[in-house]
Amino acid sequence: MRLSYDHIFKYSEIFNPVSSATLFAAGKLAQFRPGKTVLDLGCGKGYPSLLWASVFGVRIEGFDINKNYVEYANSHAKMLNLSHRVKYACEDVRELRPSREYDVVASLGLGIAQVYGDISNALRFFKTMLHEDGVLILAEPAWLTKPIPPEVLKPLGEVENSFFTKSEMQQLMEESGFPVLRFFASSKEDWELYVKPIYVAMHEIIEDKNELAEEAQRVIDGFKAEFNAVGQHWDMILWVAKAH
Repeated sequence: MRLSYDHIFKYSEIFNPVSSATLFAAGKLAQFRPGKTVLDLGCGKGYPSLLWASVFGVRIEGFDINKNYVEYANSHAKMLNLSHRVKYACEDVRELRPSREYDVVASLGLGIAQVYGDISNALRFFKTMLHEDGVLILAEPAWLTKPIPPEVLKPLGEVENSFFTKSEMQQLMEESGFPVLRFFASSKEDWELYVKPIYVAMHEIIEDKNELAEEAQRVIDGFKAEFNAVGQHWDMILWVAKAH
């Protein structure tokens, strides 16, 4: 693929269909308050953690491998007068070895859990970064039921074992020492807000009729397939779980 995330998410603030209302509810459930520390893995442009810092007064340390996103997030933090408690750095999260433990680990990026090989490995890694009674906030897709029809899998570019069902995911989290406090499923409206800026960015490339136009159309088709599967075959789930 020649199209980069910078192309696809040119106008996007969020990289998953998680609403501000859900982020606020998750923050309340995690008992965010001034002085608490949040590690934001795969922070992207920083929107979720900047919201938490602004509303709840928490301290944020965020990491992402994309230098452009990190620069954007830090400039946005400065614009919001949050630089005194929000810092983002460019680093591969797989190589991150924090020297401290955090009150909260947040993983809301695109398939960030799979960066560690699989979700089981990711959960073990997250636990090493948390205080004994810390909280994990994790966004991951989940199938509604299995088996998944081949005609659904093909346009999504996925296989059945790409994701767990909600019940499988909850069981895995609890077996990994993360009893679930609550989970939030993204609504169709959340998905609409997520895909619209992507469509705008891709249509710009198509209208320019440059060499990336065909690929941009495939990206649109892929996101439309994701949108059409929402609520029928899969959901995006935001999990809030307490380390045990």
